[in-house]
Amino acid sequence: MKTMQALVFKKIGKIEPETLPVPTLQEPTDVLIKVAACGICGSDIKILEGKHAYKENTVLGHEFCGTVAEIGPAVHSLKVGDRIAIDNNPRCGVCDYCRMGFSSQCEWIKERTIGIFKNGGYAEYAVAPESVCYKLPESMDDITATQVETLGTVMNGMNTVQMQPWDSVLVLGCGPIGYLFTSLAKNIAAEVMVTEIDPFRLNIAKQLDVPALNPNETDLAKEIKERTNGKGVDIVIDAVGTQLGEALKYVTAGGKILAFGMDDSVQVALTPYQVTRRAVKILGTYIGQNTMLPSIKILKSGKINLKPFFTETIKLQQGVEAFAKLGLDLKTMQHVPKKALKIVLKP
Repeated sequence: MKTMQALVFKKIGKIEPETLPVPTLQEPTDVLIKVAACGICGSDIKILEGKHAYKENTVLGHEFCGTVAEIGPAVHSLKVGDRIAIDNNPRCGVCDYCRMGFSSQCEWIKERTIGIFKNGGYAEYAVAPESVCYKLPESMDDITATQVETLGTVMNGMNTVQMQPWDSVLVLGCGPIGYLFTSLAKNIAAEVMVTEIDPFRLNIAKQLDVPALNPNETDLAKEIKERTNGKGVDIVIDAVGTQLGEALKYVTAGGKILAFGMDDSVQVALTPYQVTRRAVKILGTYIGQNTMLPSIKILKSGKINLKPFFTETIKLQQGVEAFAKLGLDLKTMQHVPKKALKIVLKP
């Protein structure tokens, strides 16, 4: 029996290296992938904190790419040797949500998400159905390709919020998601601002060439009023998952708030009158939805500067150490100052 190295989520606060059997194809449409690289996502940190859906004894990692090592007998669009990126959320295609074009709510996602409920890319090999595999252009390197799925989720948010060239935009939080939203907004909107309180990430935010503000050091409401003639911004994007209440303070009448970041431990008290009277639109999106191919096109174009985005690439065996750099000390389960934006694991 062939074996491989993997990082396994055992329970809240515990992830550790293990030797596992190389996975085998279970369905005719399955694909065995030799993992080339896998990014550590903020949702993986939330899993370790118990602030996200999870399944114990699962190989985490959903931001991954690799090479096709084996295909099932019913696979027709791929061949051994193809380089691919993964949409980690298989859809059934036949539920009401899928058939109404709202596949991000497919019932399968509750139990088949790769890297959360099914073993993912923190390993040397992974299995995925053909339907979630996307061929990569030869010009795209493996590190960049780890972010195809991530950018796809952001693209779903962009499609939902329908940003226009005359809009003013405020992105709350400059983690990886906030970085990508800000980078896309720069290509579209008339004015873009981003916030961040962590010193390491604030320094990265400043490299985006837009106003990067620390709400702990700046009167953000005053700053926004001065920049928008007292009206507030047209679009506020909560890239953290905790800032919906704050977003209402900064959005203009008739503006839009995109609730994007996820943290199911947070509750926010809202005054419905403020939403109704000011005709504010609060929108929510979840994962990507028909956005993998657009994501590949954008990354291929080079319009997003990813040089500050990727902090470091490390070996899979060092993966446990990476979480402290991303802000979670697994020994104490306390938040610590961040020393990275995006860390990529390589088997």
